Parts: sequence; C-alpha cells; structure tokens
Amino acid sequence: MRRRLALLGLAATPLALPAAAHSELRRSVPAAGAVLDRAPERIELHFSERVQLTALRLRRADNVEIPLPRRPIRPERTEIIALPPLEPGEYRAEWRIISADGHPVGGVIPFRVAGTRQP
Repeated sequence: MRRRLALLGLAATPLALPAAAHSELRRSVPAAGAVLDRAPERIELHFSERVQLTALRLRRADNVEIPLPRRPIRPERTEIIALPPLEPGEYRAEWRIISADGHPVGGVIPFRVAGTRQP
C-alpha cells in the first residue's frame, strides 16, 4: 500500500524541464520571400526578446557577399542595419544571434529586388 501511494505521489509531481523556447525572429523587413519593386534601404530584424546579433551577412545569388556597416554587439529586441545601394537581383540575409538563454540561433531571409536600385 505504501509503495502504491509513493508511486502515485511521484506520478503527480510535476517534472522540472529545462526551458526549450529559444529566441526567434518574429518578422523582418524585407520579409522572407519578398519581391520588392525598389531596393530596400535597410534590413530590420524583430526578435521575440532581447538578443545579441553576432553576424549578419548579405549575399547575392552568385554567393558574393555585400559589405555591411559594422555595429556593436549589444542586447536588443530590434536590429536595423543600413544597406548599400542594391542592384536588381536575388539576395539572402544570413543572420546569427545569441539568444537570451545563451543558445546560438540563426536563419536566412531570401528576397528579390525586381525593380530599380535605391537612389
């Protein structure tokens, strides 16, 4: 009887599980898959919580990297990065962060500029 009560007590005890939710990119400008009439002047990354953006690379379809301005690594929820003038074509923004829980997270935002380059 005691053993049965002990087993029931263990079954009713909630287990402490580690938090599995990492920071995530909630939205970006340009959005993933966007086809733009004009080249964007900046990239905006909006995260679910404060993160440290450790890398942002912009590449053309031919894998050539487009230099971006340096910025300090600091905890922010939103990052806005100015872009140089972009020609029409396909691009991908590759980003990496350190989430608030210390885990690295990354992703890619593909977009296409269909129209004219920015002024």
